[in-house]
Amino acid sequence: MSSVQCLREFVNERLTTAAEEISRVFEQTIVEYEEEIDRQRRLLDIVWKPEIRLHRTELPQQHVCKEEEVLTEQQLCNQERNSSLDQEEPEPPQIKEEQEAV
Repeated sequence: MSSVQCLREFVNERLTTAAEEISRVFEQTIVEYEEEIDRQRRLLDIVWKPEIRLHRTELPQQHVCKEEEVLTEQQLCNQERNSSLDQEEPEPPQIKEEQEAV
């Protein structure tokens, strides 16, 4: 083989290897860009279409009242008034006053 032909094959191998490497890096870059675009699209969806998720908590079962047990607002006011009248107001504390000697 002549030296020119050897050089040509060497250059072809190197160019082929370089082209394959460039193609691989190019494909990887496209994949990364697509992933970034998807991530940004999800962020935009969150901003433009906010979604509120409410989680239910189990409440303890409430006491079921009969009609007789339910007091009207007027009855409650009367009860409060009566209970406050039943309680005596405590006398104010006695304060011993001392006259100052002049």
